[in-house]
Amino acid sequence: MLIVEDEFFIALDAEDQVRSLGHTVVGTAVSAEQAIQLAGREKPDVVLMDIRLVGPADGITAALEIRSRYGVEAIFVTANTDPSTLARAQSIGPVGVLQKPLTKERLAAHLALLAAK
Repeated sequence: MLIVEDEFFIALDAEDQVRSLGHTVVGTAVSAEQAIQLAGREKPDVVLMDIRLVGPADGITAALEIRSRYGVEAIFVTANTDPSTLARAQSIGPVGVLQKPLTKERLAAHLALLAAK
């Protein structure tokens, strides 16, 4: 799994949760550009993607590019619950959209959905 999160402690917590669920973290990115590069190099099975990131492009744009180039799906994690952001995120058909704070239970449920595909 690739984790894309621009807040260090949130990324660290997400990494701990992912590992506690038995998954491997192949890298962590803080920007859309970095996420796209890492996804190409590391070939993750899924991307845990924050929507708001450092830089000009957001997580939704990055997720679309990663899916287009590498066929890798995303699970969005966001604190932004405004209707337009959520609608835009849902419009690209992610595995799911999780609200922050991320919990192990919600993450596990969405990873199970991915495994069922």
